[in-house]
Amino acid sequence: MNQGDVAEAFGPGGWQFTEQVAEVFPEHVRASVPFYDVIQSTVAEASDWLVPAGGHVADIGAATGITCCQIAARHPERSIRFDLYDESEPMLKLAEASMRAVPDLGGHKCLTHAIRVEKGPYQHTPADLTLALFVLQFLPDPADRVQTLKLAREHAAPGGALIVAEKIRPADVRWAEIAIDCSHDWKAAHGVADNAIRAKARALRGVLIPATPRELASQIRAAGWASPEVLFRWHQWQLVGAFATRG
Repeated sequence: MNQGDVAEAFGPGGWQFTEQVAEVFPEHVRASVPFYDVIQSTVAEASDWLVPAGGHVADIGAATGITCCQIAARHPERSIRFDLYDESEPMLKLAEASMRAVPDLGGHKCLTHAIRVEKGPYQHTPADLTLALFVLQFLPDPADRVQTLKLAREHAAPGGALIVAEKIRPADVRWAEIAIDCSHDWKAAHGVADNAIRAKARALRGVLIPATPRELASQIRAAGWASPEVLFRWHQWQLVGAFATRG
């Protein structure tokens, strides 16, 4: 299966992170999420401040490990520990291979855990940086989103940080309409065919359920994190940072 065939393989509401999806995931996500590489670069750069030498990163919904690979490659000298969590074992197998391929992996250590992120158990020691990139949106029940972030907060270092990336739903329907069309225009301008855009939208019906920006911030606070702050936003796509304690 190539990247262009991914969405067409699923019927309405049938999207799953299968082995076939895992094989083309890096190309697929870059074609599906506007400014995906900008978001990843922003997270990796933030690790300069948030992950000290000997520090710990927990990636909740790690997929193929793209984010942790970037952090590891950026800081070969810091001997960072990584714990990657995901429900999809094919994704985690690719994440393990990707992490092993990081140049100058050095003293970095990486463990992977195949779990439902809202159920746990999380097995890492206190994390300096916890990541949840494009994962909460796939949990239909808002209570599960809070529970996922709560479990992560319980395993955060006292001064730890959280970074969440999500597809969000603008609260005003006028902005929401503009956001949807602009996202489609972006994908089309980057080579995604109209039929593939429509097929992906059909496959995600009832599977990907965006929250509003206010709902997302409320969920982060309800889970015990403090001071959520928008770090990046483009229409429907938002990056939010928070800390384990107030400053």
